[in-house]
Amino acid sequence: MRRFSYLIALSSVLAISACANNQSQSSAGASGSASSHEQHAKASGACRSAGEGRKVNGKGKNDIYMCKASVALNSAEAKSVLNPNIKVSYGSTGNKTLVSRQIANMVGKSPEESCQRAFLSTVKRFQSTALEKNAKSVHLVSYFDKKTVGGDEYECHVATWNSRVVLKGSLH
Repeated sequence: MRRFSYLIALSSVLAISACANNQSQSSAGASGSASSHEQHAKASGACRSAGEGRKVNGKGKNDIYMCKASVALNSAEAKSVLNPNIKVSYGSTGNKTLVSRQIANMVGKSPEESCQRAFLSTVKRFQSTALEKNAKSVHLVSYFDKKTVGGDEYECHVATWNSRVVLKGSLH
């Protein structure tokens, strides 16, 4: 019982500090000095809001963003994280497909940054599988709620503490 009380107290402290941090960021943005994350997100336009997604029990945050895959794949982070020997194509898949879902931490990041991190983690997972199966390339599409989104966009769901990307792909 003592351990449970400790966990409740700890989670309360974390929730209050997160709210206070969020409030201070909101008031800083309201006073005219927007954060560099917000300025960067508006300037590059790599992601756009697509509304709210389905919520569990009608609670929590689940914002949907549509982000450009080409921006993420050509970023400095992609160059440092992805394997240059496994080619990545985005927008269509082959016959036999695999699905991977990755989550990125949202704390201290803009939705755009967090979505890009989750996307690149998912692509890296596909590249690792391709390497194990001796494939030379991966072909990917967004695959949230079993709905395929091709073209140059992937769907990213942003919650309070993390963002999620689901990709379907084939190895070639």
